[in-house]
Amino acid sequence: MNFFRRPAVHAVRRYGRITLSIAAAILAVAIVGSLTVDLGPGVRGYAERVGSKQIERPIHIGRLSIHLLTGRVVVEDLSIGGLHDGDRPFFTAGRLTLSLDWATAFRRRPEITVTSVEMTDWQMLVEKWEGKQSFPDLTGDEAEADEGPSPFTTTLEYFHAWRGQFTYDDHETPWNIVCPNLDITIGNLPGYHGEAVFNGGTVRIQDHLPMRVNMKARFAIDGPRIHLDRIDLETEGTQSLVSGDVDTAHFPEMLFQVQSR
Repeated sequence: MNFFRRPAVHAVRRYGRITLSIAAAILAVAIVGSLTVDLGPGVRGYAERVGSKQIERPIHIGRLSIHLLTGRVVVEDLSIGGLHDGDRPFFTAGRLTLSLDWATAFRRRPEITVTSVEMTDWQMLVEKWEGKQSFPDLTGDEAEADEGPSPFTTTLEYFHAWRGQFTYDDHETPWNIVCPNLDITIGNLPGYHGEAVFNGGTVRIQDHLPMRVNMKARFAIDGPRIHLDRIDLETEGTQSLVSGDVDTAHFPEMLFQVQSR
């Protein structure tokens, strides 16, 4: 028995060290994989100022950080103000994650390639009054466009937003639509295109009782224009096949063809 005892003890110690080493490696990977670094108020403030100037709306960011292992930029508690001070926010998002291809950013003519954007717990509210509406101008200043080509280009490869809600309030007519549980996916091959789905929405027209509505749509994006080649729309008592175009540069200008049963 004494002959076998010492080798057995050495084996137990050796396997114990190996097990501890593996456990430590797994723990280290888990820590680094979950670690994000807050970029601080300076960087966050700069992003707020640049974004606010671009769309002429106040933008606020609760936290701006970067994920160490993947290099993803994480934006938390994002909000874009309404048309007037005191209005409800045009847009809010609980969390927005951007993955970037950093290699293309250091070329002679930089190309900002956003490989993916994922967004959760978001809401968009568009309001319309007589002669004005709250959708911001996302096309940029036409005067700046006349100065020549941009020193860099930006490409988005993939976008996915879920657990969202879109609301449109026309205070002039009045009528409104609320689209909860909204899920939007966008890709860029061969051009920007995507799908949007929601269930359990409501439409209310003037003083009539609200109607339930479900929707599934396919669309393509061409600059400020969104072409919807197919919308399957289900409301109480009707099923509709819809196609049309939305001009976001002159929102709420839009044109739809509807076949209802």
